[in-house]
Amino acid sequence: MFKQHHTPKYIVSRLKQIYFEKRNPTVPWLTKSSIELLDQLLKPTDIGVEFGSGRSTHWLAQRSRLLHSVENNEQWFKIVSKQIAHLNHVNYYFKSINKSQPEKSDYLDILKKLSSASVDFILNDGKIRDYVALGSIAKLKSGGLFILDNAERYLPNNLKIPTSIGNEKQELSKEWGRFAAKTEEWRKIWTTDGVSSTLILFKP
Repeated sequence: MFKQHHTPKYIVSRLKQIYFEKRNPTVPWLTKSSIELLDQLLKPTDIGVEFGSGRSTHWLAQRSRLLHSVENNEQWFKIVSKQIAHLNHVNYYFKSINKSQPEKSDYLDILKKLSSASVDFILNDGKIRDYVALGSIAKLKSGGLFILDNAERYLPNNLKIPTSIGNEKQELSKEWGRFAAKTEEWRKIWTTDGVSSTLILFKP
């Protein structure tokens, strides 16, 4: 695993990331390249789901017909609820995590309720991302987008950033291994800002 956090290159990338986020206070906490791509790929007729709310909630809602958003932090849920109170096409849910049996978490309820192949995009930027990822596959339409933030932490990659697990498959957890196998043939676009990454996968 790449662990050199304080190389000159990393420090410059981190400063650029901070500058971009301050200059663009309304965009999601994703990589700049992925935001630019999603701005082109998302359609006003889309139905989407996001796990982990915040800046992304309002931004995605502006680019979709219906958005389901799931949050597990109650204090943050209250803050974001006020920010999106005027949006009547966002279904916002506070859901808990079952730490001993994460696969049984209420946090995953929306994936159980949605019909198969009914969603245009899913943003995975919250908790228990492995179980969210596995549960998302069947819910996406053909051509649908699965967006995984901080993907370098979970899936094999060649990115030279501190949090990358590298390209060794043995670094994968059981759940991420299953997800990687199920999406092996999916088109993938890796984006990075030198600090973290956002991966966009296209369901065939």
